[in-house]
Amino acid sequence: MTDFVWSCPDCENLLGLLTDEEMIELMESFDDLDVDCDSRISLDDFLKYKHRTFKAKYKRAMDLTEVEGAIEEFRRLDKPNMGEVDWWSFVDSRIVEKLSDRPKSELVSCLTPHEISEAKMFFRSFDADSDGKITLREAEKAYERWFASLWSKVLNCSDSMTGPKTNPELSRRVGEHVKVNVKIFMEADVKKHGTVSWSQFLRDQSIYILAARRNAANLYKIKPRPDEMEIIEAETTYQKLM
Repeated sequence: MTDFVWSCPDCENLLGLLTDEEMIELMESFDDLDVDCDSRISLDDFLKYKHRTFKAKYKRAMDLTEVEGAIEEFRRLDKPNMGEVDWWSFVDSRIVEKLSDRPKSELVSCLTPHEISEAKMFFRSFDADSDGKITLREAEKAYERWFASLWSKVLNCSDSMTGPKTNPELSRRVGEHVKVNVKIFMEADVKKHGTVSWSQFLRDQSIYILAARRNAANLYKIKPRPDEMEIIEAETTYQKLM
């Protein structure tokens, strides 16, 4: 695990944003996967659980492709690539998934004033004419500038457009990245007005802002019992959206 820490408005830990029911669901899921009850999920534990639940549901054993899919799922849980998943690694991988099931408007209320301020600055960098709305073209221009700046750093050239202009393949790939990111960005325009307002932007980005918080939970090595949950103190931090 890293020594980074996440923070949240109330307890300086995303774990504190979960309801009691959500927390219990996570703990029960972990216990189901921890077949040998050693407070860690090994690949063997994970596959035994997958085989058992798959057979109960489909009345047959998993085939090779399905086993490979289960192994890949375990690797996504095992982000530090340690060969096993402890409680806090499990929480890290599941907590944002839990939060993403909530209404976006509810997630906005979980943001700190500092996070909202940073998001506002980001919004204004896209809103070229400062009219409080971001058009498709403004989003395209903003992403073009961002990717051009990125390539200037990668290629170590003073002109941020030198790389894309002199390399057709690079230009094509930058264009593809811009297209994909703009499409995702404009999904916030749920009413299809052709623009993204500040409120729409904040609702749509709230889950990503929360996910960018660092996690203090991984400083602890054992899973707490429900009656032993403590508030975890950490310095409030924020990683920029991009």
